[in-house]
Order: sequence, then structure tokens, then C-alpha cells
Amino acid sequence: MFKHIIHKAFYIFSLASIIHIPILNVARIYLVFWFVVGILFFILHRKITYELFRIHWVILPIFLLWHVFSLSYTNNLSKGLFDIEVKLSFLIVPLLFYLFYQNFKHIISIRKMKYMYLISLSLLLFFLIIRALVMYNTTKNIASFYYNDLSAFYHPSYLAMYITVAVIFLLDFLYNEKNVLKAFFVFLWLLVFLIFQYFLSSKAGILTTSLVLFIAAFYFVIIEKLTIKPVVLSAITLIFLYIGIHDNYRFRPVSESLKSAEQNTQTTESNAVRILVWKAGVHLISQHWLLGVGCGDIKDVLLSEYAKRNMQGAIEKKLNLHNQYLETWLSVGIMGLLLLLFLIIYPLYKAICSKNLMWMLFIITIATNFLAESMLNTQAGVIFITYFYFFFIVDSKVKKL
Repeated sequence: MFKHIIHKAFYIFSLASIIHIPILNVARIYLVFWFVVGILFFILHRKITYELFRIHWVILPIFLLWHVFSLSYTNNLSKGLFDIEVKLSFLIVPLLFYLFYQNFKHIISIRKMKYMYLISLSLLLFFLIIRALVMYNTTKNIASFYYNDLSAFYHPSYLAMYITVAVIFLLDFLYNEKNVLKAFFVFLWLLVFLIFQYFLSSKAGILTTSLVLFIAAFYFVIIEKLTIKPVVLSAITLIFLYIGIHDNYRFRPVSESLKSAEQNTQTTESNAVRILVWKAGVHLISQHWLLGVGCGDIKDVLLSEYAKRNMQGAIEKKLNLHNQYLETWLSVGIMGLLLLLFLIIYPLYKAICSKNLMWMLFIITIATNFLAESMLNTQAGVIFITYFYFFFIVDSKVKKL
């Protein structure tokens, strides 16, 4: 009886897990309960095969272990341990998805999970819009509908990435939907997400979403020989890209930022300060390229370098490198960077070989977001990216059944 209850509970927890991923703070709490149920499930069933040790299941745990190894030469052990705690999802999530796939692969409804994610994120965006309306009614400030004010307690770049994944799901539905009325509904749903993405005004989000739309349109024409859908997608891409960049106030100062970074090291403007921290990061990497400085010391080393360069804006905000590739290299060395590149290139290769467009678009999404943000420094980034990393692996496996 108890075994049956745990069996059912683990299936439900796994299926419903996707609902909680976009919800700040709830995702990590849910992950703990899912993990506890998963451990009970494993104890009662003990179904582990050599499949678990295949490279796609173990690459992120290996990446975590390399961070653990860096504790051996880190000075600030408390910060190092905190970094390991943030990245524990690299170990937990693949185990949970492996158990889910191995035991329920013939009844997993990936399509249903995608719809649950879309509904969950839509409700979240609806809440943020209502909140913005209330703020505007109080302050009469149009900024309530843009960027930080609109995203509230979410980092705009992270929320933009959540929306990009929703766009990928909707592109999947649009591609496979034969019913004209249903396809039109999906199209409208896609437009809602794109409009919100515009107002969110994350530069990385707008550029990444545009890239996703363009690649999807190109794939539909070249690979699938479709005509109408790619034309519509291409038109949407061009309009979204033009409005998103030309009419977006956050893209206007980019050229000025390049000059500002050269003339004012104390700037806090996002584009200029990124250039400054990248330069500081590259300089530090040249000194610690082999093993890095250790995952516990990277913040201290960066702040020290900022101080030497009189980068007061970066010091005040205690900025990381805003580039995951540089962040990983400086933190855990060249081997850490190679592991990071492998966990991007390997699934991208598998997705291209299997013509799995949506998997490919997801990998491109995280790869491009890594260029502008250190997304593996927070649980909001780690849990989301790790979850969908293995979600798409399971999706690709289920499609082969």
C-alpha cells in the first residue's frame, strides 16, 4: 500500500514540477519535497541501470564535483560552500529526471507538461501586469510598465529567459498544430509573450528571442519545406527585432556606453560597466587561467581588482563578471570552462543530429544568455537551467519510444 502511494506521489510530483519552476522561491521548496519523495521512491523500487552513468546524465554532476574540488585551494571556504549549495541542483535534478524517465517513460506526457508551464508563466505575467497597473495608478509613472519595475522581484534577464522558453514551447505547438483555429490561438498566445518581452526590456531577452524566432523560421523553410508559417514567423521576427531595439530606450545608449567605459571607470550604466568588468575578468584570467581562484574567492578577487581600477560603480553593486564563460574560467579554471562548453556543445550536437529543433533552441537560449549574465551564480538561474536541461533530454528520449 505504502509502496503504491509513493509510486503515485513521485509520478505526480514529477509531472507537476514544471508548474513551480517559474515561481520565485517556490521552485526550490518544491524541489526539496520532490527530492524526498524521489529518495523514498528509489528505496522502495531500487531501479538503477547503467543508463544513469551515460554522459548526458552525469555531465552536470561532474561540473559540480569540479567546483567541489576548487574548495581545496579556496581561501574563503564559507563562500565556497555557499556556491556549492547554490549548485546542488546539478546533482539532484538529473537523478530525479532519470528516475522519472526510467520508471514512467511510457506514460510521460511532455505536451501536458509544456502546457502546464505555459499556464503557470502566463498567470505569473498576469500578476505582474496587475501589479504594474496598481503602481501606475498610484505613481502615474509610465516606468511601472518597464524593466525592473515590471519584473518586480525577478531579475529582468532571468524572467526574459523564462519567457524565451515559453516561446520555444509555443513554436513547437505552432509547428505541429494542424487545426487552423487552434494554431491561431497559439499564435495569439505567442504574441502576448512577445509583447511582454518587449516591455520587460531585457537586452539579452530581446536578442535571444529574436534569434530563436529567426532560427525556427529558417528551419521550417529549409528542413521542413513549409511556407506560410515561416513567412509569418519571419515577419514577426523582423517587427519584434526592429521595435525591440530601435524603439527600446535601453538599446539607445549602447554606442555611448562604449565611450563611457573608456572615459569613466566609475560608471554604473549597464553596458559600460559590463565592458569594464569583462576587461578586469580577462586580466585576472590571464593570471589564474589553469585552476582559477576557487569558487569561494572569486568575489573577493574581483572586488580587489575593481578597487585597483577605481571601478566604484562595480564595487558598489558588487558585480560578478556578467558572463558565465568568464565567470566559470576565473572561478574554477580551464577545466571548468571546458566542462561548461561541453555541456552546451554535446546536447546541441545531439539535437542537430536528431533534428530536434526545440532542444536546439533551448541550448542556444542558455548559451547566448551566458554571454551577458553569470546565470549559474543564483538558484533562480541554476534550478531553471538545470530543470529544462534534463527536461529536454527526457523529451528527446520519449520521442524515440
